Amino acid sequence: MILKISRYTKKKGKRTGISDKFFRLLKIYTIIAQKHYPSAGSLAENLGVNERTIYRDLFVINLVDQVDYDQERKGYAFTHGDSIKKPLLSDEELMTLFTAGEAVSHLGEPFRENFQRLVEKMVISTARASPKGRPPIIIKVPDTARGVIVDRSLKIIAACLQDKRSIDITYKAHGAKEVTRRIVDPYGLIFHEGIWILIGFCRLRKEIRSFALDRIQDCRERYLYFEPRSDFNLEEYLARSWGVIDGEEVTVAVRFKPEVAEYITRKDRWHPSEVRKMLPDGGVELTFTVAGIYEIKKWIYSWIPNVTVVKPKILRDLVRKELMQAVKDHPQ
Repeated sequence: MILKISRYTKKKGKRTGISDKFFRLLKIYTIIAQKHYPSAGSLAENLGVNERTIYRDLFVINLVDQVDYDQERKGYAFTHGDSIKKPLLSDEELMTLFTAGEAVSHLGEPFRENFQRLVEKMVISTARASPKGRPPIIIKVPDTARGVIVDRSLKIIAACLQDKRSIDITYKAHGAKEVTRRIVDPYGLIFHEGIWILIGFCRLRKEIRSFALDRIQDCRERYLYFEPRSDFNLEEYLARSWGVIDGEEVTVAVRFKPEVAEYITRKDRWHPSEVRKMLPDGGVELTFTVAGIYEIKKWIYSWIPNVTVVKPKILRDLVRKELMQAVKDHPQ
């Protein structure tokens, strides 16, 4: 089984994953470690490259862990045998590792680099290579909003989360005309719809707030230590909202037509609070208790025209108003 995950450059407008060469070296290293005594020819056939490439890869591996050719078995083996513990990764474990690398590639440069360094420490250190082909496994999630400030903020926030230290941010909230400077005690990071979001206690507003990292204009670490609120749990906090935005708690009921019921019921549940009821006509009705209606409204709109808002009335009225405006904006 051959699995390739490529690293695509941002310049070409493609995703940034992990290099083919890196995982080819990992595969060769593992095959030798498993004492299969592979020849250059068998490795080339297995990995879909020529023998010259295999010899270059063996040269790199030899710099880290000496490899010799076993004349009796007609293949390569580590010189020190079991004196140095080798990683024995199965095809299933390699598949998991490759898939994890593909998923991590969406989270931004700091996570991609950290993942590659982590695996290099586990197995072998190697240089990046040019990308080849397309990966057979693709994780379809939005790439993170990128930028120098976002990457820098991620590193600072991650460090301060571990140490329980506050951060200074200069922040421009959505719709705000002015930026504000805030001291925030970071409680957690969330990757939601391609955006990294910080959840933390804002000392300016005196409450727990969410901050989109792409709206942070400056982020600096402080050596001000804090003790997280004992009554705060990140998972419970997120369970209240549809996504990450908090608001006043409300019960929302939506009804889906039979045409899309199969798509709705293919998931065990869409939200922790979900109550599901199958309807006599083959449709399905879902009821949720969520913090605010903004985010769930966006989800409801993705199912138009096969969805009806049952309650609350304020959401029904808002949907009707916005749909009527949309019709006016799309004259024949």
